[in-house]
Amino acid sequence: MFDFLKIANKKPTRRPVRLPGRSSAPESKGTVKIDRFVFNVRELNKKGFIIDPYDKDLIITGQRFRFEIDARDGEDIYKGRAEGVVTKIASGALAAAFVTKFF
Repeated sequence: MFDFLKIANKKPTRRPVRLPGRSSAPESKGTVKIDRFVFNVRELNKKGFIIDPYDKDLIITGQRFRFEIDARDGEDIYKGRAEGVVTKIASGALAAAFVTKFF
């Protein structure tokens, strides 16, 4: 008899909101391990890499650091220990340049 009351009290279903320009899961090219923390590599080239998401306060912009990398960019394979310098930290991502040359 009072079915309309049941419908009125029902909460609407919520859908996840996607931000423009960002996919739901960033494509991983490998991992970088700094201290005991492992991060996803979003971008990678011969000069450096971007890890995303980066939500730690381990290192700051301009700081040199050591890390372990296990990543692949096309046919280029980056695997081993290396040293880098942080170039930028913004929007939950960290960009770093290699100090140790792989090539």
